[in-house]
Amino acid sequence: MSTPGVGRKGRLWMTESSRITVVAAMGLCFWAGCWGNDPNVLRVSGQIEGVGVDVGSRVGGRVREVLVAEGDRVAAGDTLVRIEDDEALAQVAAAQAQYDQAAAVLAKLEAGARPEELEQAEAAARRAEQQYRLVEIGLRTQEIEAAKAAVDAARAQRDEARAEFKRLDPLFQQKVVSRQLYDKAKHALEAAAAQLEAAQKKADIAVQGSREEEIAIARAAYEQAQAALDLVRNGARAEDVAAARAAANAALAGLRRAETTAREMVVQAPRDGVVESLDVHPGDLVKPGSFVRIADPEDLELVIYVSAAALGQLRVGQKVRLTADSLGDEAFEAVIVQIASQGEYTPRNLQTEEERVQQMFGIKLTLNSTGGKLKAGMTATAHLDLRQEQ
Repeated sequence: MSTPGVGRKGRLWMTESSRITVVAAMGLCFWAGCWGNDPNVLRVSGQIEGVGVDVGSRVGGRVREVLVAEGDRVAAGDTLVRIEDDEALAQVAAAQAQYDQAAAVLAKLEAGARPEELEQAEAAARRAEQQYRLVEIGLRTQEIEAAKAAVDAARAQRDEARAEFKRLDPLFQQKVVSRQLYDKAKHALEAAAAQLEAAQKKADIAVQGSREEEIAIARAAYEQAQAALDLVRNGARAEDVAAARAAANAALAGLRRAETTAREMVVQAPRDGVVESLDVHPGDLVKPGSFVRIADPEDLELVIYVSAAALGQLRVGQKVRLTADSLGDEAFEAVIVQIASQGEYTPRNLQTEEERVQQMFGIKLTLNSTGGKLKAGMTATAHLDLRQEQ
C-alpha cells in the first residue's frame, strides 16, 4: 500500500490506490475481523515512517565539498555540504565597502565641520570680500600714478630701442654691420613696443575703473564664499542628515543580505539524526532547494485511517497500544497527535450506510523506537480503544 502523507495545511491525505486498499480493508474489518475479540477495540494497520527534515541551500551553486555520506549520524550544526562561495564573499566585501562609505558620510554630517575647516572657510570669505571691494571702488590714486609712470618708462624704452634700430638699419643695408646685430635691434624694438602697449592698457583700466561685468563676477564670488561659510558654521540640514542616515541603513541591509547569502554556501544539519538520503557530489551544480534528508531514528510516526463511525470515540492526546508484525505480541505505546477534519476521497453525497462506511479519516500517531526495536518501514497495528471512558 502506498505511504500516506500530510498536506500543506496539515491535512492528512492518501493516494487513490491507498484509498481503495484502505476502504476495502475497512469494509472487511467492518463486517468481520478487525475488531478482534474485544468489540471496543478497533485494530488498524499502517506503516511506520521516520520524521525527517529536508536540508539544502536557498541560493544553489557548484558543490565544493561533501562531508557526509548516507547513513552517517550527525548532530545539529554539523556541516554537511560546502558550496563554492567566492562570488558570495566578493558580494559581502562590496556591500561592506558601500556601507562603510555611507556610514562615513553620515558621521561627517552629524559631527559638523572641524575647526580648521571653519578657519579655511572664513579666510576664503574674507579674500573674496576684499577682492570684491577693490573691484567695486576701483584703484587708489597712488596706483593710478604708478600705472602712468610705468607707461612713461615703457615709452622711453621704446624710443631708445627705435633710435638704435634707425641707426643700425642704414648700416645693415650698406653691409657695414652683421645680420645678427641688426636682428637683435629689431627684436628689442618690437619687445619695447609691446611692453608700452600693455602698460598703456593697464593705465587706461586704472583711470577708467572696473567694468560692470567684472564687479558682478567679484560680487558673485564673494556671495558664494559667504554661503559656503554659513554652511560650515550651521552644519548640515536635518533633511540631509536624514537622507544620509537612510542611505547608511540601506547599505547595512544590503550587507546583511550579502552575509546571509554567503552563509547559505555552507549547508548545516538543523537537528540530530541520520543522513537518510544525499544526492550531490563535488562539482555538481545544485539549484536552490533541498538535496539532503536527515531523519531521527527515535522520532517516528504512524498514519492510519478509520471510518466516521469510529472517529467520534477518538481524541488528540489519546494513548494507543501498538504491535508490530515482526515483534509478535510485544506492545508499544503511541499517542494521537492529529485527527483529520475532512474525509479522504469520499463521495460528495453520502446517502446510504454503505456509502458512509467508505468515508475515511486520517489519524496521525507519534512514537519512539523503544531502544531501536521499532524502525521506519515496519508494519504496525494500532489497537484503538473506542470506549467513551478513556
